[in-house]
Amino acid sequence: MAKPSTSLLKRRLDIAEIVRKNGEIKVDDLAEMLTVSGVTIRNDLNYLEQQGYLKRSFGGAIYTAQQGAPVAQPRELTAVVDKVLEAEIARQAAALISEDETVFLGPGSILRKVIPFLTGYGDLRLLMNDLAHVCFAQEFLTGEKILLGGVLSGDGNRVEGEVAVNALRHYRPSRTLIAVDHIAEDGTLSVRDAQSARLLGEAVGQSKHLITIVANRPVYGEKRYAVGQLAQVSGLITPQVVAAEYHSRFLAVGLSNSYTNNECLTWLNPALQKVK
Repeated sequence: MAKPSTSLLKRRLDIAEIVRKNGEIKVDDLAEMLTVSGVTIRNDLNYLEQQGYLKRSFGGAIYTAQQGAPVAQPRELTAVVDKVLEAEIARQAAALISEDETVFLGPGSILRKVIPFLTGYGDLRLLMNDLAHVCFAQEFLTGEKILLGGVLSGDGNRVEGEVAVNALRHYRPSRTLIAVDHIAEDGTLSVRDAQSARLLGEAVGQSKHLITIVANRPVYGEKRYAVGQLAQVSGLITPQVVAAEYHSRFLAVGLSNSYTNNECLTWLNPALQKVK
């Protein structure tokens, strides 16, 4: 299967941004703006709809944030990360991965968006326990792709349990990329899903390098399950508003801001992660 080019990925991200800014736009207008055919635009819209960036409408596309939300809330008050922001978080996370590594990619839709940015990493070995990652890995990656064995989770979306843990120990990832829901004052990284926590904790313990995405502000009062410590993190990506919440905790463990755009930031621990 032919692998998508960088220009294809860029055009699709451009389309997602255009739809986000306009709310709704027609295929013909997108085709004219991007100087491609209407057929190409329709294929791109179909792909972007599958990934949750937008919804198809008659003759065009509608930004998904408008669905079921007549009055948009300010970004800092919502726990849902904008789809375009997710793509930027994924891009920054991918930039911290080398192509000759064995990487465990944790479950979740925002982590799935990292996969297209790894196109061309021919020597990358990717370990997964999220079933939805598999088709993306098959489409975009040429290196070895391994779905860990195990017991299906309650929702049927992941494999977990003792078999998955043992498979992870066998392959010994050099780098783990996960999303966490909260960072405690003592630096404990935690997630809300008890079933996922054991496998994620094992991946963190096995890996020399840990990349963490913290996409949302914490919701206090939730039950959480520890998976590691902030001091283990070599790289961390977070939106601006989330960074403000945890800024002092990042500095306390030696993380420094290495890259910032208008949407999100990358933090690195210089002792653990070299700047590319």
